[in-house]
Amino acid sequence: MKTLTSFFAIFLLLSQAYSQETISNRNRGGFQFIESSSGLNNPEWDGGNTEIEFADMNQDGYVDMVSIGDHGSPNINTNEHGIMVWFGNGTGTWSVEMNGDFGYGGIAVGDVNRDGLWDVGYGMHHNYSSTDFGDQLMEVALGDGTGVNWTPWDDGLATNGEDYGMFATDFADINNDGYLDIGSLSFGSGNGFHIYLNNGDGTWTQSYQYGGPTSNSNEGFYFGDINKDGFSDCAATQQGTYVFFGNGNGNFTTALYNMPSYSSPPSDVALGDVDGDGGKDLALINYNGDIKVWIFDEDDENWIDYSGSLPTGSDYYYLELFDLNNDGNIDLLASGQGELSIWSGDGYGNWNLENTMTTAYGNAYTNAFRVGGDVDHNGFADIALVQETGSWPSTQNHLKCFKETSPFWLPAIKVVFPRGGEVFYQDSDQFTDWLCAVDPESTGVVGLDYSLKGETGPWIMITSNAANSGRYQWTIPQTISSNNCFLKYSLKGNSKSIEVITPNAFTILGEDGVEADFIADSLLVPPQFEIQFTDQSLGLLTSWEWDFDNDGTIDATERNPVYSYSQPGTYTVKLSVSDGQNSDTEIKTDYITVHEYIGIYDITSNQPELSVYPNPFSHSTAINYHIIFSGMVVLKVYDISGNEVRTLVNENQPAGEHSVVWNGTDDSGNPVGSGIYFHRLKIGNIFSEIKRILLLK
Repeated sequence: MKTLTSFFAIFLLLSQAYSQETISNRNRGGFQFIESSSGLNNPEWDGGNTEIEFADMNQDGYVDMVSIGDHGSPNINTNEHGIMVWFGNGTGTWSVEMNGDFGYGGIAVGDVNRDGLWDVGYGMHHNYSSTDFGDQLMEVALGDGTGVNWTPWDDGLATNGEDYGMFATDFADINNDGYLDIGSLSFGSGNGFHIYLNNGDGTWTQSYQYGGPTSNSNEGFYFGDINKDGFSDCAATQQGTYVFFGNGNGNFTTALYNMPSYSSPPSDVALGDVDGDGGKDLALINYNGDIKVWIFDEDDENWIDYSGSLPTGSDYYYLELFDLNNDGNIDLLASGQGELSIWSGDGYGNWNLENTMTTAYGNAYTNAFRVGGDVDHNGFADIALVQETGSWPSTQNHLKCFKETSPFWLPAIKVVFPRGGEVFYQDSDQFTDWLCAVDPESTGVVGLDYSLKGETGPWIMITSNAANSGRYQWTIPQTISSNNCFLKYSLKGNSKSIEVITPNAFTILGEDGVEADFIADSLLVPPQFEIQFTDQSLGLLTSWEWDFDNDGTIDATERNPVYSYSQPGTYTVKLSVSDGQNSDTEIKTDYITVHEYIGIYDITSNQPELSVYPNPFSHSTAINYHIIFSGMVVLKVYDISGNEVRTLVNENQPAGEHSVVWNGTDDSGNPVGSGIYFHRLKIGNIFSEIKRILLLK
């Protein structure tokens, strides 16, 4: 009995440890794979490049695979056509459904109309269809939750000269308005890439394009925030320039800085947080076959080579960045001629070759590559490949799935994104990603909560019943800003309750000032007003009831209370008084007859007006403010970590207009690096406001 008791005690401890964020790296888990492609041979494919995405299209908790046909689509050489979804059943067995008369291109999955159902966006090399579903080179189609039926939602797309060859496609909320936008890159010469903003009503407005008739491109395009300013950037296999920084309104600027500009486009690019700082980093294979990894230094605004011992002059064509063994560090995978290699990363630019495996026999070329979907719920990412065999014109593609081989042990959750250091804007739509090991007999359900005040909460619910498919799209709430935000993931539907939070804090930028632990002394002092009555005759009365918003609810019972309001606006304040004996609202005394007192207080017009221009700035910027009363004014600049950088004003100032210039230096006169800063204006103890500045040198 003693031995049995000890065994269960050890088992309990192991269970508790395993339920934490890091899934045990058992037997070098994450680097061994086995093919699991039953059902993927239907339909047979023609040859040519394509794009594959993992997504739970019917939201049953099992990961599916999505593509849009092939080079000969629709129904030329094969019966392949339209949007193709291979539905998974949790074991690596697949069944396909197809809809539409088009194909050969790239695809992205997201909820573009915010109805909670997955939609698709795609770029096509040729628009074969004669109907609205498939007659444009860029399209978006709404899903109904089945993964089978689609409704075109694409007015305004592909209206800027995209007459041939669109391909790789991705979604992101690039202007942070709560709706996913779309970008697509051509494959071959002639079109470059095009970005369109989602108007939320089925129409789209082009915001940016790059490249054209003289530029060439391959089939890789991805969104991600590289420089941690809260705006989506993008990487593209575009000739000459392959990295672009977004400014939050739909426009982009080239961002190679010190990286080389290649005469031919990279064969592939990938984005992932290699150094763990919250910003996406870049991996690419250049036209010489060199695999390169670069991390971006926001302070010095340059790229640092993290390629280490990765191969040069290789035959690899596609690559992916993903933490395969769940150790918290990004690993790198590259696929080429019938071969796939995996290098583990340590977050410092060191790469170790862990596995090279054969994925096809004969003269096989990779035509699509994707890592990330956990098709069997063992808690580790799996791989999808499309490889081409044969010789033109009789080439044929083969879609394959490779499952990570670790057996299910105990329920566990692995946080994939965000992991800490990221910056998001309120009202923006974002994806959150995870891996979750569950008993094969149950898919499980995942709950998501967020905290603005640290890893202990308080927690605010996002959803209580997300499908356990590894991805959920959520809208960042309208809220105060905080650099101490966390997500909590809760696994439900198992005998054991599991809760995991993001490893480190991320930032949400709101519009109503900053409430963050790094700035103390009541950073966000609620704006206040005080109502004074000077008629001493009211001193005889014993009861004071204040209704500050005139909604019939008593908010205070003091004579001259200070009321803290949560939002600017116009408030109607109602006062009722009583002598403690008479309940009538009309009180008679020897001095005065008091009725209900109602006053109008326009809080909006009484606020100091704080602005900064230019913003962003590179050399200097003017901070302007108007105050309506004299008092002690303190204006300071803080960096994104909460460190005080510069005191600009610390003195009594009269009411009126004021302006001070900040030239991007600290209190010692030393220049500070590029990045996000906050300037805080405080007037006495009754007003405090913070706004964001972006310094770009």
